[in-house]
Amino acid sequence: MKIEELKKFDGKDGRPVYIAYKGNIYDVSDSKLWKNGSHINRHFAGEDLTHQMAVAPHADDVMSRYKIVDKLETEEKPVEIDKMDKRRDFYRKFHPHPVLIHFPMALFFFTFIMQLLFLIFNFSPYENAAYYSLFIGVVLAYPATASGIYSWWINYQSLLTRTFKIKLYMSILLLVLTSASLLFRILVPGISFTAGAGFYIYNAMLFLGFPVVTIVGYYGGKITWPG
Repeated sequence: MKIEELKKFDGKDGRPVYIAYKGNIYDVSDSKLWKNGSHINRHFAGEDLTHQMAVAPHADDVMSRYKIVDKLETEEKPVEIDKMDKRRDFYRKFHPHPVLIHFPMALFFFTFIMQLLFLIFNFSPYENAAYYSLFIGVVLAYPATASGIYSWWINYQSLLTRTFKIKLYMSILLLVLTSASLLFRILVPGISFTAGAGFYIYNAMLFLGFPVVTIVGYYGGKITWPG
């Protein structure tokens, strides 16, 4: 069966639900996970899911549950796809984005808490803790964001769905806010101890990062578990 014919088995209007994986075509019509030809709103029937399965949160032994109904006729694989497979293998082995992203996220939340405690109790060590955690968080946020974009490119082919748009735009906004706050704090070390406009601008930028980092985390979760 060629890919053009496979697309007809999309699970819509009562049609069977077929998917291809590593050259085999499987009938997954009886699976509750493939209702209406869609799996967790990310994978769709009538497609070759070989590359998408490479980054799935389960092993490929799940395919043994389903009946093989045909073989997929494919053309010779382009060199570019071979390169992408190697990049996916690297990503699957080291998981750079999940490894890197948790550190700046945690440090930013710690920054917000320390700065809030400083504003409440006027205890300077809280402000120092907020500054240092902000500094390290910003430094780590750049490679974390870059690895996220890399993951988006190789695992999702830069697919710009609503979820990806929000996460991408919010990630950029978070970098801008936290970097600007850090620069402000470096250039004016006593900004938290003054009563001028700079004090309010600095804290506004800093605390605006709280909902932004929350949104980034939430939509990162939606990418992993679309539901």
